[in-house]
Amino acid sequence: MTMTTPKRSTEASLARSSIQWTIVQAGLWVGKANGEFAGMIEAHGDAGFSATTHRAKYLGSFPTVEAAKASFER
Repeated sequence: MTMTTPKRSTEASLARSSIQWTIVQAGLWVGKANGEFAGMIEAHGDAGFSATTHRAKYLGSFPTVEAAKASFER
């Protein structure tokens, strides 16, 4: 019998995948890629939107939610 270890997702593989975004409450978006948590985006009123990866890596603050979503594709 052969034992295999499941592949672990990395930030690079999640970034290459198409991320599906869901609004879970006002001002909070959660992204999934390949069925796994990819990250989140939080609205900060007039201050913009912050993006954080699935490993809590801060990607930055952005003027629009679209710009924050695009930060995951880099």
